[in-house]
Amino acid sequence: MDYLSVFDISASGMSIEKSRLELVATNLANANRTRPAGESPYSAKTLVSVPAGSSSFSRELDAVGRVPAYGAEKAVILESAEEHRVSFEPAHPHADKDGFVKYANIDLLTEMMTMMRSVRAYEANVKAVNAYKAMVQQALEIGS
Repeated sequence: MDYLSVFDISASGMSIEKSRLELVATNLANANRTRPAGESPYSAKTLVSVPAGSSSFSRELDAVGRVPAYGAEKAVILESAEEHRVSFEPAHPHADKDGFVKYANIDLLTEMMTMMRSVRAYEANVKAVNAYKAMVQQALEIGS
């Protein structure tokens, strides 16, 4: 592993966490959104990431002879399969014939915890890059 791989690893982690934060923002923005009766409301989305280069056997065969991949990569964005929140609001324009309105299936506490975890992971990657830069700088000073 060369010394630039550390930057690639941290950059991939920061990219994943940025994408995860964007999904959290989208989920929070759609938390109270409804749709007309008969249409499905917004469903919460989550990002699943995997270690780089671990996705499939064919990918491993293609990578033979090349430098191994480090870091993380986006695997898939999943939609929540949980039931949508239902509220009895007969005067609402999106109410069905029984007076119920479907709202997005977003748990605000879960989204806030995901956001905090992503921010902390992003900060950890920044600290790792800064620590590595300091180590390289000290090594260069010792060597000169």
